[in-house]
Amino acid sequence: MADQNLTTKTLTATGSVNAGRTRIRSVYCGSTAGTVELKDGGSGGTSRFLLAMTAGQIINLPGSVEFSTDCYATLTTANSVMFVY
Repeated sequence: MADQNLTTKTLTATGSVNAGRTRIRSVYCGSTAGTVELKDGGSGGTSRFLLAMTAGQIINLPGSVEFSTDCYATLTTANSVMFVY
């Protein structure tokens, strides 16, 4: 397996995870449960995933999920979510 350069970003409110092409590998929910909707193309983009998460849960997405433009996350109730890409 080749080495991979991974980056993390934590959002505490709805916003952009990464403005360019991105492959999301994992999502971690902080101390408050909630939903995370991932969109491709910014806030008005195509919804790709809706994740219902419990506090402290880690979700590894199947084989990573590619977002061709702006990977945007809408957080509902969740107060801190970390993305690995």
